[in-house]
Amino acid sequence: MTVRRFVLSSAVPLTAVLIMTAGCSDSGPAAARVDPPRASGGGPPTTPPPTGGGMVKEGWFGGADGLHARVEIKGVERQATRSVLRLTLTPLASATPSAGATGGTASPPGGAGTTMSFAVSLLDPVGRRLYRPLTGGQPSQLAVGAAQEMTVEYPPLPQDVQRVTVITPGTAGEFAGVPVTAGTGTGPGTGTGTGAGTGFGVGVGTVPTGTTPTPSPTGTASPSTTATASPGGGATDLYGITEGEVRDVTSGPADETLSLRADVLFDSGSDKPSARAKQVLDQAAADLQRNVSATDRAIAIDGHTDGAGNESQNLDLSRRRAQAVEKELKNRLGGTFRYTATGKGKADPVAKEGGSGDAAARARNRRVEISYKVRQGPGSGTTTSTPSTTPSASASVSPSPPATPGTFRAQDGTTVASRTGQFGQAKRRLNVKPFYRDGAYLVAVFEIVNEGPGNTPPDASYPHQDYPGGAFTAFSVSAPGGKDVYRAVRIGAAAPGAYASYVDPGRATFRTGVGQPARGFVYLPAPPGNVRTVTFNAGLFGKVDNVPVN
Repeated sequence: MTVRRFVLSSAVPLTAVLIMTAGCSDSGPAAARVDPPRASGGGPPTTPPPTGGGMVKEGWFGGADGLHARVEIKGVERQATRSVLRLTLTPLASATPSAGATGGTASPPGGAGTTMSFAVSLLDPVGRRLYRPLTGGQPSQLAVGAAQEMTVEYPPLPQDVQRVTVITPGTAGEFAGVPVTAGTGTGPGTGTGTGAGTGFGVGVGTVPTGTTPTPSPTGTASPSTTATASPGGGATDLYGITEGEVRDVTSGPADETLSLRADVLFDSGSDKPSARAKQVLDQAAADLQRNVSATDRAIAIDGHTDGAGNESQNLDLSRRRAQAVEKELKNRLGGTFRYTATGKGKADPVAKEGGSGDAAARARNRRVEISYKVRQGPGSGTTTSTPSTTPSASASVSPSPPATPGTFRAQDGTTVASRTGQFGQAKRRLNVKPFYRDGAYLVAVFEIVNEGPGNTPPDASYPHQDYPGGAFTAFSVSAPGGKDVYRAVRIGAAAPGAYASYVDPGRATFRTGVGQPARGFVYLPAPPGNVRTVTFNAGLFGKVDNVPVN
């Protein structure tokens, strides 16, 4: 009997880890609707792991039509100078290769000797941070059907973090509720390789540090020739994004930005607060009083205009509007804060102007941003401020439940709705699963099935033009009766409109053949209140009402 072996390595071109767009956008013709009967309870109970207390899922990993494998998460150990994840990776001999694969059932997709990368990240859904690998996560030669034990090392987790979510680089996706236990070791683990945050699935849509992707005429993205690899593992803040009618909120564990719509604050071309401004500024002042750091009282106020008009006039108007907001906040808050007011003119737009959505984009770009450091909880390393789920001033919500880590879900549950989207000549079906809460976030779970004709492009993705870099940034949720829109959770700070990483599988296409389902997920800020259902806006696939939330 011949046993074929293959190697997973970090030898992946930088272009391989970019999230591409292949004729996909968040606008288009109406989608077909199919709503099957609802599953009672909104989803399955937590499934006990089949082996040794671990958490097990199967999935496809790497690039399109890549490795079919079983992953078992054993747990995370807290050691003196780092945290160590232990897992087992088993290539499946029974796998049927996806379209484009070769070699039969006993060969890895692409044939023996195929190389790809396998890196995982740890997500603290309560503290709102992502931990990328320091070392490990690069298995040596793997035989089909043979399990390989792996260790991956991360920076030390805070002492109050008792459970984390493991983000894997494929359709197995997230393993919520992984316990963090005291380890016996005091030094580095036994993992091999550098890991260093490379490869697919560092929570990802990963654009390596130094990369400046440039859209090509075909709609895909390519890195510039100056791209450099990610500098290594570490802890990165996560940012929730909420869009409202009168303000947007971008909230992380250490800082927050309120983006107030200038059209609400001022009349056209004016720097005098309008009659509608009082309620918005009262709400902003209340948020600042409650949330600004007790040790860093600096408040930065930046005025912005849209891209139309004279540049120097825009710069002057944005400066005067920032100063007007500064004056209003001082009247409400007094002199206990340190204020700076700056005009940015039409620099740093948050929405792409031009096209069918030009008016809405210009309205979002006309804004005054208020940025500050947030108050921290004593000894916890986490914020006590209201995160990015802060509703619009007119919203009325019930109290939010305490943010607690989610529990492991081996299965996603029954499909609650299906939508069909048209992508050129091809059709794809979206099967929506019950969503669930993981700490401060909602986890949106779904399958995308190619209905043909032909294979799905291996670089297909579903981005929003204002949030490039993620696999599913066109997808969002809103609460029943609410107008706020909750967008994909971003990894780290980013310049407006720049490519960034988001908490998703890293890419949208893991299987390309007709009829093959590919599981996807995306993390979104949880709306305030104890919401039991949400409206899911799935871009070209359309909207799905009343998606259950566990």
